[in-house]
Formats: sequence, C-alpha cells, structure tokens
Amino acid sequence: MARKKTKLAYIENPTTRRTTCRKRVKGLLKKAGELKILCDIDVCVIIYNSKNDQIPVVWPSSEAEAKRIISEYQLRSEFYQSQRKVDQKSYVQQYVNKVIEKLTKLQRKNREMEMKNLIGQLFLGKAIEEVQPFDIVDLLSAIDDKLKMVDHQINVLKEVQKVDDGVGPSQIHYMIP
Repeated sequence: MARKKTKLAYIENPTTRRTTCRKRVKGLLKKAGELKILCDIDVCVIIYNSKNDQIPVVWPSSEAEAKRIISEYQLRSEFYQSQRKVDQKSYVQQYVNKVIEKLTKLQRKNREMEMKNLIGQLFLGKAIEEVQPFDIVDLLSAIDDKLKMVDHQINVLKEVQKVDDGVGPSQIHYMIP
C-alpha cells in the first residue's frame, strides 16, 4: 500500500515529533546497514536527537568500530576529506546553479520558438514595422540560421544528384540538421 506524500515542515506537536524522529532514525540506521552490506563500505552514522538528549545515536553500535571508521577518516588528507563534503550552503548553491541552467535553456528554447512564430507571422503578412526593435537582432539571427540550413540541404541534394548522374565520389557523407 502506497503512503501519502509527507509534508516536509516542522512538526509542532512534541509527541508526534519525537515519534516521527524515532521512526526516521530507525529507518536511517537500517539504510546505513544496507549500504554497508550492499556496497561493502565503511559507514558510520551519528545522530544527535534533540537538545535534551545527551547521548547521540551511533551506528555501528560497537564503539570500537565507530571510532575506527572516524579515525580512518581523520587520518586521510584534508583534500580527501573536503573532496566530497557538502554542507547545506554548497548543496543549495549547486541546486540553484542547476535550476538556473535549466531556466537558461528553457528561455533559449522559448526565444527560438518566439522567433519561429514571428517568421511565420511575417510570411503570413505581418508588417515588419510591427516587429519590436529588440526582436530584430534575434529575428535576423534566426533567419540566418534558416538560410544556412536551407543552403546545406541544397548542397546535399546537389551531391546526391551528382552521384545519381554518375559524376562525383561514390560515397557521400552528409548530415541534414
């Protein structure tokens, strides 16, 4: 049975919050054990439950094993330690950069579609005087791209025609964009 989507927000009720925390910690420790078994890697989890709890939850439960994993990590070079370390600020910055990159791509696609629509409107009789001045440069660039594509296709067809006539190279490598 599927669970409903959990709203990620602070739980106001302290009893519910503690119960949820206890369940989530149990699930996290189970996942840590699965990760250790499946990937054959050292895993150590330390969780400070709340401000009131003095004793953190530690996995693996063997104190010697947990200390061994932590000391091995600390013996590694500073470069190794910082190589994959991600704090909240850098994580959010990476996420923001990805979203900005997606937005830029969508804006570029949107602008290309606008120019295609504008070209179509001009072919259907829209007066060039109605085009906004800031659209002219992009419109000229879009028209130039279309002309290059048409010119390329004409050249490809000419080469194919030469082959059909027995003139020219026997193998032609071409790509129509």
